[in-house]
Amino acid sequence: MAPETPLTVIVVDDQALFRRSIQDRLRSDGYDVVAAENGIEALELLQATPGPCVVLLDLMMPVMNGVEFLQALDRQGDPGDVRVMLVSGHGVVDRVALDSKRVVARLQKPLEMGELRSALETQCRSAVAARTLH
Repeated sequence: MAPETPLTVIVVDDQALFRRSIQDRLRSDGYDVVAAENGIEALELLQATPGPCVVLLDLMMPVMNGVEFLQALDRQGDPGDVRVMLVSGHGVVDRVALDSKRVVARLQKPLEMGELRSALETQCRSAVAARTLH
């Protein structure tokens, strides 16, 4: 189900083919999608992209991995209601990532698009509802 008004999703993954594939699929579903290759680029995108409903975050990346990204977000204070969906091909997830209050879902690679769409719909709807209350 496509969103009524475009909602922004940030895709953070070091695999270019994966990023492009997810971008294309989510754009065809009506989402605005921006992408980053690592956590540092993702932090910069968060500064430039107001109010994404979700960040799809890979854990294993060079430069700044997913756990370091979550830690950097926490050090910055409250950069809004940033919801993170972890996307990983590894069965073991770092404890910091599991304990982060920002993590709202964990998805396993290879992604099942129906599962991703359902999780995005739920989280984006919840993010929009939370914003209207503030």
